[in-house]
Amino acid sequence: MKNLNLDFYQDYVNYIRSHPIEVDLFLDKFTINYTYFFRNYSVYENFEKFIKIYTNQSNRPLRIWSAPCATGDEPYSIAMILDQLKNKNKNFPEFEIVASDIDPTALKEATEGIYGEYPVHETPELYLKSYFTKKDTELGPKFTISEDIKKKVEFIQEDIIKSHKKNYKYDVIFCRNLFIYINQFAREKLLSIIESRLFDGGLLILGGSETLPRKNSSFKSINIRDRFYVKNLITQDVTYRNKVCNLLNQSRDVKIERQMQTSKGSNKSIKKEVKKIQEKTKTIEKPKKIPKEKEILDIEPKKRVSKSQKENLELIELERIEAEVKITGIEVNNGFNGNFTERKTNQLKEPTRKPLANTREEELRKRELILEQREKVIEEKIAYLDEKYENIEKERKEVNILAKKVKQQEREVKNRIEILERLTKQSEQREKLVEQKEKQFERRIKQVGEYTRQFVQQEVQINGTSKNTLDDRIDTNKYDEERLDRIDKPNSNKELIIPMGYYGLINSFDQNEAATKFIIPGLGSSIALILKDPVNNIFAMSHISLPSSSASKQGYHLLFPHTFIDTSVKDLYNDLIYHGANNSYITALIVGGAKLFLDYDMTYQENINAIKKELEARKIEIIAEDLGGISERAIIYDSINDTLQVKKTWEFEYRRII
Repeated sequence: MKNLNLDFYQDYVNYIRSHPIEVDLFLDKFTINYTYFFRNYSVYENFEKFIKIYTNQSNRPLRIWSAPCATGDEPYSIAMILDQLKNKNKNFPEFEIVASDIDPTALKEATEGIYGEYPVHETPELYLKSYFTKKDTELGPKFTISEDIKKKVEFIQEDIIKSHKKNYKYDVIFCRNLFIYINQFAREKLLSIIESRLFDGGLLILGGSETLPRKNSSFKSINIRDRFYVKNLITQDVTYRNKVCNLLNQSRDVKIERQMQTSKGSNKSIKKEVKKIQEKTKTIEKPKKIPKEKEILDIEPKKRVSKSQKENLELIELERIEAEVKITGIEVNNGFNGNFTERKTNQLKEPTRKPLANTREEELRKRELILEQREKVIEEKIAYLDEKYENIEKERKEVNILAKKVKQQEREVKNRIEILERLTKQSEQREKLVEQKEKQFERRIKQVGEYTRQFVQQEVQINGTSKNTLDDRIDTNKYDEERLDRIDKPNSNKELIIPMGYYGLINSFDQNEAATKFIIPGLGSSIALILKDPVNNIFAMSHISLPSSSASKQGYHLLFPHTFIDTSVKDLYNDLIYHGANNSYITALIVGGAKLFLDYDMTYQENINAIKKELEARKIEIIAEDLGGISERAIIYDSINDTLQVKKTWEFEYRRII
């Protein structure tokens, strides 16, 4: 409610109803999933005994319901017990287990079947080795349950207080430690569901602190300590009834036998002390036969107790049989509660009864032992929680590291997407440019072909000039013709903007020349080549995109030579010479060659290598360059001041190269 900024409970209830995802979050926080394998082992021991009796009088397959099942520890424990019985007895029936719980998070963990060290801390070695696979991890050992056992259990998410999804009847129903968390109305409703789902003669197992109401006559208690109840036992066969009811008696007999064995040694030592006292006083007659331990001990059902609990029980037993007899000032522990014969001498006093204070002291001592046991359990839980907290902290750190990596990868992917979008736009522009140049090339070929034929015919008819002489004349005057790839119209600022595949020329001595600057607003992997003769004031720039004209198709390099480095350098050099430049004064400036494409596209590097190779072959000195990088450039060359300025996309202003 605090996280959702809600002030009233009803508002939160309404919120849950309108937001189904909140139900799972609520249940994950509210439900109790404390469990572990073979919790209260005596329950599983007596369950195994019951199943052996039950299957002898029923030949149908067994069906068991575990509700609620939490993280699956209980239904998997049941499955392992039944699997062991089936391995030992070929005639043991097939079985299936249905497990229900309201918490989807717990059911997800149950379905995965991977557990930490604490859930298996009381699992017998036989089951641990047979049905689990251990794997050491950075967060401690992990135990994975076998697939064969997982197949025996079907997990269902449901609220069992409302109803059960399966239309089954069951032989055994485990419903431990749920009644204590729900109110009386919900208990009665749940009990009616369980009663309708259980076969007559079937077993219901509740938690250690839960009982059925006395008014319920359908269930008969056969084991008070483990909370075993059989439905309509009176309607079953007499033999079955007797065997089931004797389950508790068998446990009592085993307990008595163990207590008899532990008391023999103490009785012998006590008898020796009594004999010594009798020899000294010579007035004490032999006591009567000590009553059987079976008659004086408070018989309890067989329990599976820990070592500390055994020591406590032995201490209590010794206190119960302790009796003091004072003889001539000597305090003797005779080891039994029986009386001496009536022929006692006057020196022998009557055994004194224990006062109420001693009884109270014994009760307090028992409570103290119980509290110590509880304290140990709490300490174990605290240690377990501390370990769990450390593991969670480790996982949290790993998650943070992983989150950082994911963010970094997201940034890289975003950058790649931006690059791809940019490349896509460039490709679209290039496609349009290629289409335009192809059209221009076709028109150029037609014009050149038609002009050549007319010119040859006129020369032959009038002067009889040979074809070779005509070709030389055409080659000499080709720079006087109108070029489709030359930009010669400046803008209002006297700037020639050079597109890709085009070139521009400025001759300062030409009075008709109005342009003073070259500009390329967007230069990527392409190369901007500037050849200049500052003595004769002749300058030229080309915008080159590809390294070699060998990739040209249908003579494209003839019409647009400045698309390729090898043809552009040659054409630009010849154009300068034609307009009056001196070979010894020509120098070069080169800019561009940025890496804007994917790693496998090496066009930018090929352009850089090719331009340097071509200039070196013609012995043209490179006096300044600005090559490489990963950013587009904008360049301005001022022919009046002979300055070159460059600005990358991330820079705020132009910087001067020369």
